[in-house]
Amino acid sequence: MTEKELEAALSAFPRRQLCGFATPVQRLYRLEEEQKTGPVFIKRDDLNGVGPGGNKVRPLEYLLGEALDRGCDVVIASGQENSNLCSIAASACCRLGVSCILVHNNPKPEHLAGNMLLNHLSGVEEHYIGSIPEQERDRYVEELADRLRREGRKPYVVENGATSVHGAIGYFHLPLELVREKTEVPIRDLFVPGGNGGLAAGVVFGTALLGGPFHVHVITVENTKKTLEAILDKLFQGLKEYTGLVPDVPVDSVMTIHEAYRGEGWGIPTKESEEMIRRLAQREGIFLERIYTAKTAWGMCDLLSRGLARREGACLVHSGGFASLFYQYT
Repeated sequence: MTEKELEAALSAFPRRQLCGFATPVQRLYRLEEEQKTGPVFIKRDDLNGVGPGGNKVRPLEYLLGEALDRGCDVVIASGQENSNLCSIAASACCRLGVSCILVHNNPKPEHLAGNMLLNHLSGVEEHYIGSIPEQERDRYVEELADRLRREGRKPYVVENGATSVHGAIGYFHLPLELVREKTEVPIRDLFVPGGNGGLAAGVVFGTALLGGPFHVHVITVENTKKTLEAILDKLFQGLKEYTGLVPDVPVDSVMTIHEAYRGEGWGIPTKESEEMIRRLAQREGIFLERIYTAKTAWGMCDLLSRGLARREGACLVHSGGFASLFYQYT
């Protein structure tokens, strides 16, 4: 599939554009000097112009497009108190002029920091429902949506951290932007975090649709390789059914999942990922965060050092999370 064909296919789906430009690609001169490799690049998906920025902007363009096309007048998003999704959803709704309700399974905080402060400044409605399991939070969201319907509202629920087939197509734009990027050498290896799978599935599937211009290294930050494979396979199948698009090459041929960098799982940094935060801040003036980007960056550097990725044309996808740093280190 050509770039224009993919663009034409994407135009068939409801979308409200939130980021009107390709996110920048920068060369990491000092990091590549230290690694004795290069060129090494970073795709700055943290600089996409909505709230604190980050990868959730891409799926929200399509999810909120779907919501507004259905005539919905209030969006409900849920997550932990410092959720990047919640904060970006709040800012995106402010931009589009639609009401937003955030539901957090935490007690109401005494001190606002990180994304909690941004949500407060955005002026959206927030429900702090106490320290309860995610499944109970989901039931609360369902009951809230039902109550709003009885009141005559039309709610749209952003489910599963915006990881859905409808949202994952937003990530097709990332490889599309990269194949058009004019870099000193072509980007050959792309490094993305693998959390609940939306970003990785969209980037891998979009890359396969374009014929595999680069290899996508998925650094799992949470699940085992086997578990993440199952999550991605389900999303790949859903993408085929929803879009009607069949990749020119098998998705497995453009993807490798690496589980050696996840440590003890989601939200638990490793010694190496902690050091990676300092390395990139002190050498490139770029800030990573503990949950996703630091583990992905460490995975890239280690794979390059061990010769398991090509030494020229590596590119790290920075998926955002800057605001959460102010919470993670308090």
